[in-house]
Amino acid sequence: MKKFLAVASAVVALTAFAEPPKAKPADAKPADAKAADAKKFAITGDAAKGQVKYKELCVACHGELGKGDGAAAAALTPKPANFADAAHAATVTDEYIYNMIKEGGAANGKSPLMASWKGAMNEAQMMDVAAFVRSLSKSAAAAPVAPAPAADKKPAKK
Repeated sequence: MKKFLAVASAVVALTAFAEPPKAKPADAKPADAKAADAKKFAITGDAAKGQVKYKELCVACHGELGKGDGAAAAALTPKPANFADAAHAATVTDEYIYNMIKEGGAANGKSPLMASWKGAMNEAQMMDVAAFVRSLSKSAAAAPVAPAPAADKKPAKK
């Protein structure tokens, strides 16, 4: 019984003087809150202005319509991103697009061949290019698809 009382007393004493659990820092957020923060970033640029800079700086690799088929793309591995791919565009955030333009591929875990443009453009210009890039996938998704010619149809007789 004495051993039990000694152990119980020790446990009570240790818990009385133990440090209270540390509070989470004010900036610690659950994963879903961090995801919500990512959704708060929105591209606010002017796509028409962005198209001008895109043609100047991006067409060589990404192509006129953003399909990753620019003149320089043939020599690049990996190939440049296809901005017209609506399915892929749905998987990336506005902030990701902006950061790829601003910081380049290496800073975002992608190809180091994608340059950082923060030295060539100001914040507003990068936001404009981001708006244009985002618009390319929306344009592709909205474009009507021409029906394929039927292979089994015979030409009409005159």
